[in-house]
Amino acid sequence: MHRLTRCEVRLSVLCLEEDFYTDRKNNAQVNVISCKNGLKTFYDWFRTFRGMRPDVVVFVRAVPWTYNWYTPVAAWLAGIPRRVSIVHLPPPSTPAKVEGWSIPSVLCRFRRSRRLMSWRVSAFFEDSTICVSNAIRDILVGDYRFPAKKTITIYNGVSLSEFDHYEDKALDLRTKLGLGPQEFLLVCVARLSEQKRIDLLLLAVARALRNGVCCKCIIVGDGPLREELEEQALALGLSGHVFFEGFREDVRPYLQAGTAFVLTSRREGMPFSILEAMACGLPCIVTRVGGNSEVVTHGINGLVVSPGSVDEVADAISYLATHPQERAEMSRMARSRVHEEFNIEDRMAQVREAILR
Repeated sequence: MHRLTRCEVRLSVLCLEEDFYTDRKNNAQVNVISCKNGLKTFYDWFRTFRGMRPDVVVFVRAVPWTYNWYTPVAAWLAGIPRRVSIVHLPPPSTPAKVEGWSIPSVLCRFRRSRRLMSWRVSAFFEDSTICVSNAIRDILVGDYRFPAKKTITIYNGVSLSEFDHYEDKALDLRTKLGLGPQEFLLVCVARLSEQKRIDLLLLAVARALRNGVCCKCIIVGDGPLREELEEQALALGLSGHVFFEGFREDVRPYLQAGTAFVLTSRREGMPFSILEAMACGLPCIVTRVGGNSEVVTHGINGLVVSPGSVDEVADAISYLATHPQERAEMSRMARSRVHEEFNIEDRMAQVREAILR
């Protein structure tokens, strides 16, 4: 956000509910407008846009895509000159095509067509749709028939200066956690929700330990499944091997302390956590979902595994833990790839061009 305000842009953020970011963005440069009761109808959106009268409105599409299909239509009717959306996660999957003429099959086809058509209409009233990965763009253009010329990919980026000039606190953190300087340490930075499949990670760590691989894992993040996951770790006998650190606003000390990064999600767009880990020189174990494999090249700067496979995650952990030379080369390639292709300044220049043109 602050990179937009540098361009003499007056920025307001419309929050439909209170969240972690609200207080942190409400400052002199960013005006947070809170709608605690939400915007439930077309008229609510239309009235809000008419009252705000911005030159540009940027919609953020995330789970469950945040706003209704008619929201861009309301913005258009309210006279907003430019309407842009940024898609961080794939849309909800459409029901599979059903053959036959029974009442259930006809209803299923109707619901599928209605969902596809509603989002096509939504895209028609947007001047540009920015996707954070090609995987998302392919779904929108191929399945939802978004206009190809108006649907573009701009990858997420990471601030290299925040990592290049940051004081290395890896040894201090390892000492605090009782870890030796050479112990193999996995780091996972993720919200503790069903989408991230931390349960699968715990099973994979337990399996790797049973196979004789020495490894430990730090999980940085919080969420609705924390208590359940802590109980699972205890039941698997992972005390002393897995550390739940909770939410941390600055994750750099944990990434610097790690030997490798792991993210076992079942659904992703283009996770910032992977880019940040690579900026710290960590080879990454990621699932083949969303844009993960557009960042991590299997065997080059990390390992890509099938979503939902405990065996593949355990094997990947074992490989990195027992192949230090290959791991060191992946580390070098990870840092190099982020520096070459995922610099936040370059990506934000593209975003500014797409939004403010």
